Amino acid sequence: MDWYLHQTKKRLDSFITVGKILSSFGLHGQVKVQVYLEDPKLLKSVNSFCLGETLLRSKIDFLKNTKKSIWIATIPNTKNKGQADQLKGNLVYIEKKYLPSLMTDEFYYKDLKGLQINIYGSIKKGVVHDVCNFGSGDILEVSLDNSETTKYIPFNRDNVRKIDLTNRTILLTPLKGLLA
Repeated sequence: MDWYLHQTKKRLDSFITVGKILSSFGLHGQVKVQVYLEDPKLLKSVNSFCLGETLLRSKIDFLKNTKKSIWIATIPNTKNKGQADQLKGNLVYIEKKYLPSLMTDEFYYKDLKGLQINIYGSIKKGVVHDVCNFGSGDILEVSLDNSETTKYIPFNRDNVRKIDLTNRTILLTPLKGLLA
């Protein structure tokens, strides 16, 4: 089983999650998709999406935006409500090659997860578990010195000195008392 999980994770490294199928919509096989993209224009420019853990390739036509991040979409060969209901919960992926180029000092959340943490002026080390945004800016969820408890560090220039994606490290300069 470990081999299968390793292979699946390895395959998923070249993809990025762009949404999740929430439910069926109507009787003709349409689905509601929660889209995670900041710029929904990408939905119209990608010809091939992948669905679920099996990464089943499929065209998805995003028809209309009903709420901030909820879209109504059609998927070929999904012709009725029953077929659409079976897709509920599946994640929607695209290959990373479709993502727009980033400016200097811009990063995709997925690329920051798993980075090894070094803290400037300290022997503490750790790892980035997640990147969150609760409305007031991006936050790194980290654990230090193999601890199971996590801490939140604002992802800004005051707390993050350097990110090295090649060596998979991040150098933190957390404000005094932030990690106490």
